[in-house]
Amino acid sequence: MSSLPFDRLFSMPAFEGLRILRIYMQNRPSEDLASLTRIIRQVESDAHTLDLDAALLINDHVPLVPTDGTAFYRVCLSNILIHNLPEWAKLVTLGRGRFIKRLKAVEFRDVRSLFRQARLLDEPPTLDDVEWWDTLQAHVRTQQNVDAMKRARAAEKLTLEYEFEQLRQAGLDIVPRWMSIEDNTVGYDVLSYSPGDFGPVNRLIEVKSTIASPLRFYVTRNEWESALEFGEAFVFHIWDLQREPPLLYERTVEQVLPHIPQDNEKGRWANAVIPVGIA
Repeated sequence: MSSLPFDRLFSMPAFEGLRILRIYMQNRPSEDLASLTRIIRQVESDAHTLDLDAALLINDHVPLVPTDGTAFYRVCLSNILIHNLPEWAKLVTLGRGRFIKRLKAVEFRDVRSLFRQARLLDEPPTLDDVEWWDTLQAHVRTQQNVDAMKRARAAEKLTLEYEFEQLRQAGLDIVPRWMSIEDNTVGYDVLSYSPGDFGPVNRLIEVKSTIASPLRFYVTRNEWESALEFGEAFVFHIWDLQREPPLLYERTVEQVLPHIPQDNEKGRWANAVIPVGIA
């Protein structure tokens, strides 16, 4: 949104500045924003407490809503978080209490006052309060899914480039196929090939990306069943995207097998976490 520090945008002086600015916009519709801010600084006795520079920057990202009541502050909070979503804001998915607790850092001293002004810390919360938190959580989860998909596609592209070079070095005039784009039901992401005794043999690659520490990746039950079905033709490519350039780890079905959980009479596993540090 801007080069201003997040704590200036996400602050009571910025929100109050925007609220006053909106009131002047309604009362003086013919004036431009620059003129309105000059008038506010000259007329309002508490103008020195307002961050009008930050207010101008967040104005375009906050919908027009009534300036009285809690709705204004709620809209400001959600939209600033959505458009300036730093890493710590993702903690909102852990729940209201833990999110607010983490915001008590020194650089965000007045954050709690914003939530209090918006009546989002009331006990017990109303259904409207819960709906606000749920909507914000849904947005954060959606953004996390988008980010994860971008990393997944980046890793698949890296595998395509890697396999293209491997095929070239092996003297095989074949191009690997991006199967997760062409057909998402085949059970693997990239179709490549290896030299065989009687010609090229299929090399079926499930691609994983990771930014976790320690390095690990997730395998779903469906992915593992595909791995077992294809056997030696199936491999996992795990790209460590924290490294520059990204670092590839390749694991066979046999290497991953010891880390796959076992079903029992009480249930069946659905997802498994596999450490990358396996031989």
